[in-house]
Amino acid sequence: MPALHLHILDARHRLADLRDWVADTLRDTHARAAAHLPLGPLDVVIQAGSQVIPGKGHGGYAGQPGLIHVTLDPDDPALRADTDQSLARMLAHELHHAARWDGPGYGRTLGEALISEGLACHFAHDLFGPPPEPWETLPSATLDRHRPEGIRDWNDPTYDHRAWFFGTAGKPRWLGYSLGTALVSDHLAAHPQETAASLARTPASDFHPDAESRSADAPAEPN
Repeated sequence: MPALHLHILDARHRLADLRDWVADTLRDTHARAAAHLPLGPLDVVIQAGSQVIPGKGHGGYAGQPGLIHVTLDPDDPALRADTDQSLARMLAHELHHAARWDGPGYGRTLGEALISEGLACHFAHDLFGPPPEPWETLPSATLDRHRPEGIRDWNDPTYDHRAWFFGTAGKPRWLGYSLGTALVSDHLAAHPQETAASLARTPASDFHPDAESRSADAPAEPN
């Protein structure tokens, strides 16, 4: 199994009664994920803080290869309730990002971000089952309104990440997560032999709605 190094930042002991549970959850989730994902050695930094997902009490960020940050709010009852294995699901999501960082990376363009998030959402669901997270389930009518813009700006490295994923600039909150999840669902429906884990290092371009037609129209290679 790839190496996992936990670093709990807790000089003020805000996580004292959570340390064992969090460490056990992380190690268990990592072991389950490593059975499916091409994971490399990882450092995971765990800290107390208030910048967490509303209604969850935790948040994760995998912003570079080999490193995941986890923030926990020990004063949020949702963290301790851990409904539907919420903490493990978040960790699975970030572990998929970690695997992708060692392949094509998270990505710089809108399309790359949509696929990285959609794959991570699917992977957490594959490991832990339903229910889907709230950010994965925007109504299809909402996605249909914004899908053409997402496809048009697929290769745009200047896209507004906060607008697409956190609902600023007039876009629906969590739009990018739900649209990415839907795009990955479309790909999986067309390629039922694949999974979110097996696709962890697949370029985002393969998920573009026109990918199949572009491949079919490509000129044959000379012998």
